Amino acid sequence: MRNFFVDTSKCRMPAPDPFTPDVLMIYRGVPYEQCESGKDLIKVNFKDGIYSLHMSEANLTCCYKQILRSGVGANADMEYKLLPCSNFHQDFDVPRHVDAIITECRRLSDKKLLQQDAFSFVQPAKHADNLTAMNDSSSSESTKRRPSVLLWGIDSLSRMNFQRTMPLMFKYLKEENWFELQGYNKMADNTFPNLMALLTGLNSSGSISACQPMNVGGLDACPMLWKDYKNKGYITAYGEDWSKYSTFDYMFKGFKDPPTDYYARPLILAVEKELKKRYDMALPYCVGRRHFAEYIYDFALQFTEFYKNQSTFGMFWTNTFSHNNFALPSSMDAKIIEYMRSLQGSGAFEESIILFFSDHGMRFGKLRGLESGFLEERMPIMYIWLPHWLRQKYPEFVHNLQLNRNRLTSPYDIYATLKHILELETPLAVLPRPEGCPNCHSLFYELDESRDCSDAGIDEHWCTCVDFENVPKTDSKAKLIAQQLVEATNNYLAAKKLIGICHIQRLSNIESVQKKILTNSRQSNSYLVRYETEPAKALFEATVQWYDISQNITISVPSISRMTSYNEHSMCINDKVAKKFCICANQGS
Repeated sequence: MRNFFVDTSKCRMPAPDPFTPDVLMIYRGVPYEQCESGKDLIKVNFKDGIYSLHMSEANLTCCYKQILRSGVGANADMEYKLLPCSNFHQDFDVPRHVDAIITECRRLSDKKLLQQDAFSFVQPAKHADNLTAMNDSSSSESTKRRPSVLLWGIDSLSRMNFQRTMPLMFKYLKEENWFELQGYNKMADNTFPNLMALLTGLNSSGSISACQPMNVGGLDACPMLWKDYKNKGYITAYGEDWSKYSTFDYMFKGFKDPPTDYYARPLILAVEKELKKRYDMALPYCVGRRHFAEYIYDFALQFTEFYKNQSTFGMFWTNTFSHNNFALPSSMDAKIIEYMRSLQGSGAFEESIILFFSDHGMRFGKLRGLESGFLEERMPIMYIWLPHWLRQKYPEFVHNLQLNRNRLTSPYDIYATLKHILELETPLAVLPRPEGCPNCHSLFYELDESRDCSDAGIDEHWCTCVDFENVPKTDSKAKLIAQQLVEATNNYLAAKKLIGICHIQRLSNIESVQKKILTNSRQSNSYLVRYETEPAKALFEATVQWYDISQNITISVPSISRMTSYNEHSMCINDKVAKKFCICANQGS
């Protein structure tokens, strides 16, 4: 019998088994390993708002290099500088103006470098303007209990792969009564549009035109949610690992000024450049003594601990143990539970609404190539924690979140919910709606049972509320559709004046053709086609409309999915979308 995450009048979203034989053939769990052997020579202690550095051995001399943001203009988000190494004594108090360092410890006898390490510090000086804003607000506003918000995001993690690779965490969230959105569906291809829908409520084209990420200062002017929270007196933070490919910097200009009160990027730039790295499938998995993601998680813990008595909004996003290797999240399963227990211990669970979530599933590679790959790519995890006092004060929110568990949801609904948190007493009719999806609204209110993908702001190609029937690959229609898809792609590259820089594609194989089955008796003209092109054996998947009379398709080329990794083939161009289709003519480019 088939299972469904959503089984409503206009959406039947299949719930695939994460442990089918074809997956188990390619999945091997990865153990957590220490990045460097030996004990930590420096330990950071935190007491009464002061950080101190403790040396764990005698006969050492240690120094620290302060990390500073140093870029300007187009390079504002790309450059850092290190100050000269400054020696420190045992239990040295870190000065308040220092928020990131690299340490070096040497033997006293021969000055041999024994260990390098790096640390961030959440220091108090940066939010003075925010405290004023809080004190200036009306007395009723400042005395009302307000939840903090913590966004804990992991790139490329589907519901099925989460259950498969992180069984301990999967069990933990269930036992601790987190709310899972089983009908959560991505709204676009990759990280940027899915996170922008969640952070701004804008759709793919809207976020590019409103935020101009290719222009210096464009993202600074963007209507990010953390600005709304800052305006209400919240302290804000944002951190993300993997500097080159981070959400707002890969092919974009990043932020001219730090976007939040606390911003981890200078630390991340410095450790990635200065410390030893160990790679897993081209990702800097280990950096110095820690897994790259742990720098972000440590920063998140510091931020929530330092401001546990104040309202905060923090987004902490990691890529390096999940983006390329679908099995690698298994290595962080027990570790993330440790972080969750630390958050619990610090009282964050009693004060914060927490989102544990992803942007999409695996978009390329072996897992994506399996029968369930279509669903794997489109179904990211979304779990929500509500503090107990909030559950008691707003029982109807709890009831509606439970109802919405198996309704179709999208990043726009999360945006609307995060806006709602800023005005919890406001009725639904008056709450702001996302610009990219006017029908989407806060998940603290019941979603319509008859909702379909267009209601949730999800384009047809990304919609999982569908069933398909196979069409024989030998069908004359199948070949026509695939050939027209390749032709449309070549025309797209030509229109961008990229033919010559990129190879002209040729159809080499039709992998599968499926026809969409409609819920009523109407005939569908929608097809899902998986095909391969030369050169480079590039594998694509597209949703097309086929018209029998004209024998033609309609397709929006940017919506076509590339199912094989393409970074090494497309280094000759900088257009984020065209990269999916470009096989560089000069592979040395």
